[in-house]
Formats: sequence, C-alpha cells, structure tokens
Amino acid sequence: MINITTISFLMSFFSLVISILTFLLIFRLINKVKEEYNVFSDITKEYIIKKKIQNDIDSLNFNNQVKTHVDRPKTQNELNKTQVEILKIATSMPITARDVMQKFNITREHASRMLSLLNKEGYLKKVNESKPYKYIIDDKGRQYMSDVY
Repeated sequence: MINITTISFLMSFFSLVISILTFLLIFRLINKVKEEYNVFSDITKEYIIKKKIQNDIDSLNFNNQVKTHVDRPKTQNELNKTQVEILKIATSMPITARDVMQKFNITREHASRMLSLLNKEGYLKKVNESKPYKYIIDDKGRQYMSDVY
C-alpha cells in the first residue's frame, strides 16, 4: 500500500508541475502581449509619421498657394472659369453686377468685386459712372479671349 508520505510527495510534485506549467503559460502570454504591443506601437508610430508628413505637405501646399496669389501678379492663364465666362458675355453686350449675380448664382457684392477686379486689371472697361455700373470688354480682355479661344 501507499503510505501518506508518498501521497504527500506526489501531491507536492503534481502541484509543482502545475505551477511550472502555469508559469510557462503566463510567460508565453506575456511575450505574446509584448509582440502585439510592439505591432500596435509600430502601427501607431507609422500613423503619427504619416500624419506629420501629410501636415507638412498640406503646409507646403498652403504656403505655395499663398505665394502664388499674393506674391506675384496673375498671368493671363490664371483667370478662373467664372471670370472667363464674364468676359465672353461682355464681348457681346454690356454687363452689370446683377447680370453676373443671376447668371452664376452669387451675391451681388461678390459679383461687383469680380467686375471691379476685372476692370482694375484691364480686362473690362466701365461704360458709365452711375449705378448700376455697366462693363464692356477692353483691349486686354479681347487679347485674352483671342489667345485662349
């Protein structure tokens, strides 16, 4: 028969084996968590770096746009579509801010500013000095239209 000392030894040995297996399992889980953390950390670092690069690119683009529009005068190829359409209309008849407002669905103030800018740059000429101001195409506007179209 098995005596009490043998049973006690076997239980202690079994307990020790279970403790070692538990330790190994915990150690393995800890390493797995570390690996996942490293992957997550790498992804996070990559995201942060990409975000920083994108912000730098956006900043450069913004700075270039500011320089484009502020530091140097427009060339004839830099009129926008609305301005070109205004020149097309002004070639056939005098145009007012109200005409531009209705045609392009913009505010009267915006339309007035656009006409005033085209006048200031020499594309349009003011026909009368009383409101509502009427504009017709000027020599620079005709030249622009003949170069583009």
